[in-house]
Amino acid sequence: MDYYQCAKVDLHHELTRRGFQAYGSQDEVAERLKEDDEQRGTIATEVGIAIGMSNAVYTWKMSCEFGKTVLASMLVGECIVHWTMNTFFPALQLFLESGLSCWIEGSQLPGAFVGLDPALRFRLTDLTHEEDGSIINTILPTRNTTPASSIRILEATVASRESIAVKGTHQVLLTTIAQEQHVVVGLRLEGMASMGYVWARVPDTAVGVAGRMWGHVRIAGMRNDVPVPFVRFPQTGVKPGAESEVVLKESMVNPKLQTRPTI
Repeated sequence: MDYYQCAKVDLHHELTRRGFQAYGSQDEVAERLKEDDEQRGTIATEVGIAIGMSNAVYTWKMSCEFGKTVLASMLVGECIVHWTMNTFFPALQLFLESGLSCWIEGSQLPGAFVGLDPALRFRLTDLTHEEDGSIINTILPTRNTTPASSIRILEATVASRESIAVKGTHQVLLTTIAQEQHVVVGLRLEGMASMGYVWARVPDTAVGVAGRMWGHVRIAGMRNDVPVPFVRFPQTGVKPGAESEVVLKESMVNPKLQTRPTI
């Protein structure tokens, strides 16, 4: 996030909240917060989280193309064999060993993309997957993987997370650090000690006075008629973690690809 136009008192308060000593000039403090964002991701920006929500609260009106809202408990015990994220839609699509598939989608906030907490992302990269238009090979050596590699979901939940957001003010060239409540989906996979969360946010480093930086996500569209995408690389000898672009996401007007920040 862009902290450089925030008031010094707000910056020092945020440093203290994160457990750091509040010292330095305004630019120095802003740089320290930005570096912490890059290193710890959503763990740094999280203020608090409340696990568990009633289904009545969770089923707000959202895009119908993803299907009906699914209870998180339906994912428990399923094994993930492949996943895609943010290629065509702001969503994480899970393909399960049972033949089912589902979305964890974040279309409620216009312009948002879906992201993963660091621990959840690290675990999911054990599987070959597709993200933002590229197929990314598993990070595991070939000798440790088989065509039937999968990761079991041990726990799944819906939670309300409170995160910081940099927002504009009615004063010119001055922003403030606010807090936003947003719905996230938690998954604890085989090999994970604690829950990791799927979240949605806009790519902007700051938003307007009335704007939102963080959006809600939900589990939707549990189906049994969506085949697992073809995940084999066209070439042999692909290194662990290698990428191959399959969808070119660029404008015919402006050919420069726009990268999205992770936090």
